[in-house]
Amino acid sequence: MYKSKYLRRIILFSMILVTIPVVSLGILSFFKAKGIVQEKVNEGNMQVLTQTELKVEQILQTIDNAIVQFSNSKLVSESITRGFEARDFMLVTDLANGLYKLQSYDLGISNVQLASFAHRWTLDNSGFMQSMTDIELKTLTERTQFAESSKWVTNEGASHILLVKKLPINIYKGTSGVIVANVPNYRLQKLIPEYNGESDTIVFDADYRLLTRVSNPDFSQEKIDQVVQHLKASTVDKGSNEIRLQDGSIGITYKKSAFNGWVYVSLVSIEQITKESGAIGWYTFYVCTGVFLILLVLSLIGSNRIYTPIRLVFESAAGDKAIENRNEDELQFIGKHIVSLRTSQSRLLDQIQGHTKQLKEFFVRKLLLGELNGQEIKEKSEQFQYEWGGDSYCVLTVQIDTLAGTRFQENDHDLLMFAVNNIVSELTLPESRLEPVVIGGNQVTLLRNRTSSSEQGKNDVYALSELIQTTVKEILGLQISIGISGFYTNLNRGAQAYRESLEALKYRIRFGEEAILHVEDVLPDHRIQTIFPEWIEKQLIDALKIPDLDKAQQLLHEFLTVMLRDPIRHQEYQMILFRLLADLIREIQNAGENLQASSQEDRQLFEQLFNLKTIAETESWFMKTVLEPMVTLLNKKWESQNKNISEHMIEIIHEEFESDLTLDLCATRLNYHPNYLKTVFRKETGVNFSDYVSQYRLNQAKKWLLETDMKVSQIAERLRYQNSQNFIRYFRKMEDMTPGDYRKKYLDH
Repeated sequence: MYKSKYLRRIILFSMILVTIPVVSLGILSFFKAKGIVQEKVNEGNMQVLTQTELKVEQILQTIDNAIVQFSNSKLVSESITRGFEARDFMLVTDLANGLYKLQSYDLGISNVQLASFAHRWTLDNSGFMQSMTDIELKTLTERTQFAESSKWVTNEGASHILLVKKLPINIYKGTSGVIVANVPNYRLQKLIPEYNGESDTIVFDADYRLLTRVSNPDFSQEKIDQVVQHLKASTVDKGSNEIRLQDGSIGITYKKSAFNGWVYVSLVSIEQITKESGAIGWYTFYVCTGVFLILLVLSLIGSNRIYTPIRLVFESAAGDKAIENRNEDELQFIGKHIVSLRTSQSRLLDQIQGHTKQLKEFFVRKLLLGELNGQEIKEKSEQFQYEWGGDSYCVLTVQIDTLAGTRFQENDHDLLMFAVNNIVSELTLPESRLEPVVIGGNQVTLLRNRTSSSEQGKNDVYALSELIQTTVKEILGLQISIGISGFYTNLNRGAQAYRESLEALKYRIRFGEEAILHVEDVLPDHRIQTIFPEWIEKQLIDALKIPDLDKAQQLLHEFLTVMLRDPIRHQEYQMILFRLLADLIREIQNAGENLQASSQEDRQLFEQLFNLKTIAETESWFMKTVLEPMVTLLNKKWESQNKNISEHMIEIIHEEFESDLTLDLCATRLNYHPNYLKTVFRKETGVNFSDYVSQYRLNQAKKWLLETDMKVSQIAERLRYQNSQNFIRYFRKMEDMTPGDYRKKYLDH
C-alpha cells in the first residue's frame, strides 16, 4: 500500500501538518512564559524603584522643610544681614544651637553651614569664622548660581550631597547669604534596597552622576557607562528595556523623579531571569513530544482512510494498466483526464458563445434596420433572454467627428469603429443593453432604462455618453459625437429609435464637434419659417467677381451664422446649403466656366456637402472646394475678357482718332457700362481712356508735322480741337515747345 506516491504524500503532509503546530505551540509557549517571567520581574523592580523614590524624596523633602523653617526664623533673618562683633557671642551661640538641632539622626544631616555674603562671616560645625577668605566666598557664591531659591547639588566623585538655599528665602532681589546642608551618601545608601543576588538598585542625579554604589560585582564601570548612555538616549520618564552587551544582556528598569530629576535604576542580569524559565522549557518539551507522537499515529490511520476512496475511483476509472504506470500518482493521472475533458468542454463553449455573440449582433442589426416583424422580434428576444418587462430603452449612436490631425487615416475608419464598439461594451453592463454593433460606419447601442423616470434615464444616458467620449479620447485620441433617441417601451420601435439617434447627430452643424445630442433637445418645438439670406448671397457673389476672397470668406461666415440663428430642422439647413451651392455653380456656368477642375460631377459636390457634419467643416469645404476655385476661374475668365475689351477700345482709338471719340461711344459699341470700361481700360493699359486718346493724337500730330506740309490749324482741325490755340497750348504743355518750333527743330536735323 505504501508504494503509492499519493499515499506517501498524504502521510508526509499529515506529519508536517502535525509537526508545525506542535513545535510552534511549544516554542510560543516557552517564549511566552519567558516573557511573562521577565515582565513580572520588571513590574516588581518598578515597584521597588517607586518605593525607593518615595523614601528618598521623603527624607529630602523633610530636610528641605527643616532648613526652610530654620531659615525663615527671626534669628536667621536678622543675622544674615548684619555683621558680628565680640559682644554678639550670644547671638552666634543661638545660631550654632539652631544649626546643631538640624543635624538629627532621622534627617541624616552631617553638617549645616550658614554664611553671609555681605559681611563675609560663616558658621558651621567647625565654628564661627568672622571673615571668610576670598576663595571661600567665591566657592559659596558659585554654589548659588542657579535660578531657583534652592537646589540639591551633587559633585562628581563627592561622598555627600548638598542642599543649597539662598537667603533670605522670600526676597527675590539679590542674595544676602546662603545655608548649605550636607547629607552623606551613605545616608542615601541606607534607603536603597540591599542587593539580593538578582536585582541591583542604584540612583543617578539629574546629570547622571552615580549617587549610590553598585553592589553586583558583575556590573563593571563599562556596563554602567552603557546604562548611562541608554538613559540619556531615552525620551520617556520610566520604562523597562534590555541592553545587549558583548558578554551578556542587562535588564534595566528605570524611573525619573519629577521632584529633583534623579533617576532610579534597577539592574538585573538576563541570564538570572532565563534560569527560572528553564524548568518551564523542559516541561513544555515533554508535553509537546507526547502530543506529537499521538497525533502522528492518528495521521497515519487517517491518511489510509482518506486514500481508500481515491484508490477505488482510480482503479475503476483507469484499470490495471494505469496502476502499473509509476511515473505519476493517482490524482495526477485523474487530473490530466479531467483537464483534457474540461479543455474540450471549454473549447466547445467558446465556439457556442462566439456563435451566440454573432447571432445576437445579427439580431440587433436587423432590429435597428427594421428588417424584423413583431413575431420575429419576440421570438429572438426570448431566445437571447432580452426580456425587459416594462422597462423603456433608447438608442445611442456614436460617430467619429474627424480623423484630421490624428495618427489615423481614412482607411482605418472601420477598424476604429470596432475599437469604439469594444470600449462601449466594456463601459456598459450586459444586463443594461443589447449587444453593441457597428452599422454603416456608426457604433450603435440599444440601452435599457432601469429607472422609474425617463428624465432620470436621460440623465444616466448623458453621463454614460460623457464617459464614452472621455474614454475614447484617452485611449484612441479621437473626438466623437453621440446621438441619443427618445425612450420607447416596445422593441418593435427599435428602427425608429435608431433613425432618431442619426437625426440628432445631424445637428452637429449647430453645436460643433464632440457633441452629445438628444433628439428631444435638438428638434425644434414648432416649425419656423425658413429664411434664405439672399442679400448676403448677392454680396458674396459680388465679392467673388471683384475678386476679394477675404471679403467672400467673411460673407460666407456671416451667411452660415444667419442660417443657424433660428432652430430649424436639419433638412432645412441642408436645403439652404444646397441652394447656395447651386447658385454659385450657376454663376460660374453663366460666366462660361466649369467649377469641376478636378473632374468631379455636380452630383459629387452635393454628396460631399450632404456628408458634412459641423459648421466648421461646412465653411472650410465651401472655401476650399467652391470659393477658391471659383475665384481662380473667374480671374482667368475676366483677365481674358478685360484684355479683349481693352484691345477693341485701342483699335477704335487708332482707327477713329480723327472723330469725336468718347467713353460712352465705346460702351455703346461694346455693350458694356462706361464705368466698367473705364476700370478695365485703366487696369489693362495703366492710363485713363481720355489720356490715351490725347497721347495718341499728339503722336499723330508730331508725325504729320514731320512728314506732311499741313498747317498747324489743319492738324488741329483734323484732331478735333475747337481751335488751333487749344492744340498749340496742349502741344507746348506736353513737348515744351510749339508745333512750329517742333517742325523747325526736327526738320533742320
